Amino acid sequence: MLKYFLLILLLPLTTVQAHHSRTAFDLDTEISVKGTVMAMRWRNPHVRYVLEVVNEKGVNEIWAFDGSAIVDLVKNGWMEDTIKVGDEVTFKVFPNRKNAQRRPEKKSGLYNRVILADGTSLPPVGGAETPAPVTAGESDDTSKEKTNVFGEYGVTTSKDFSGTWEYYLTLDEILVLGMGLTHPWPLSQKGQENYAAYDSKDDPAFTCQEYGAPQIIFDVYARNWTRHEDRIVVKTEGKETEQRVIWLDGRNKPADYRPNPVGFSSGRFDEFGSLIVETTGFPATRWGIDYGLDSSTQKKLTERYTLTNGRKLGGTRMFVEALVEDPVYLARPFSIHGVYNLTDKREFPTANCDPETASAHLEYE
Repeated sequence: MLKYFLLILLLPLTTVQAHHSRTAFDLDTEISVKGTVMAMRWRNPHVRYVLEVVNEKGVNEIWAFDGSAIVDLVKNGWMEDTIKVGDEVTFKVFPNRKNAQRRPEKKSGLYNRVILADGTSLPPVGGAETPAPVTAGESDDTSKEKTNVFGEYGVTTSKDFSGTWEYYLTLDEILVLGMGLTHPWPLSQKGQENYAAYDSKDDPAFTCQEYGAPQIIFDVYARNWTRHEDRIVVKTEGKETEQRVIWLDGRNKPADYRPNPVGFSSGRFDEFGSLIVETTGFPATRWGIDYGLDSSTQKKLTERYTLTNGRKLGGTRMFVEALVEDPVYLARPFSIHGVYNLTDKREFPTANCDPETASAHLEYE
């Protein structure tokens, strides 16, 4: 029970942690910062707000707040024009641990939610804090029969791997996000030397460079799988430049193929209905295996995707296994596993990564 309780508490922070370490912030303390919005940047990987504040001593302060990516805010009804320059707002934030040592114009925090001037409370990143109230005359009795628009099994199933899938984060993965390796990789000598130089401030994401696969496979955001006769197209939320195409017609790399972080993928179905994907054609990539661990041009992935409930009924869950090979940085091939859960299909908001926004928080760490 404790494990699931902790999971609920930590989930609102996961997408922030995916971009930079949470260690700079005091996550045990939420404070209120009231002021006037003087600047904002609605960009990925995280939306940024700057407030002008007059503290209790009458001293003017400037607070910079980082938070989640656009996709997280939009899902909770938090849009680009929800908070505008000149608005009087109150941010509920986790303060930077070094604020006491900084000048008044250099305060910062990790925002969790916002209260507008009219008292409206924007939902935290993880969703509404309390259930919606029951309308007068209605009952909260869930035993009351209702029409199920999703069919007999409660949710729409996928029979061909198509749909919108969200990666299920385990507690162990949540606790290490943004803090180095997420798996016990068997490192080669070069891999050990490479990871020994790990510094979270060197994250390629801060300059909008792509990690590619396998990181994109286990990304915290949702992905849309669209099945065509000859291919499956995989688009990941907030990763417009890292679209994957899994070719199902047996084609080889084209003569003019240029290596890219997601590689060239060929897929087939085995006798059990699982999708087997082989991916090669990678460039040497910073942190191309995991946080702090680079990858070489010899990297190869063999992925297996299996729908639950068998082929007849389709699935509401997809099991993922990826065998990662890279003789330069790994002493031997290593398998990592995960689970996708089918969710309501939706279109993803488009917002390319902005290097200035991605790296702005570094001056406060």
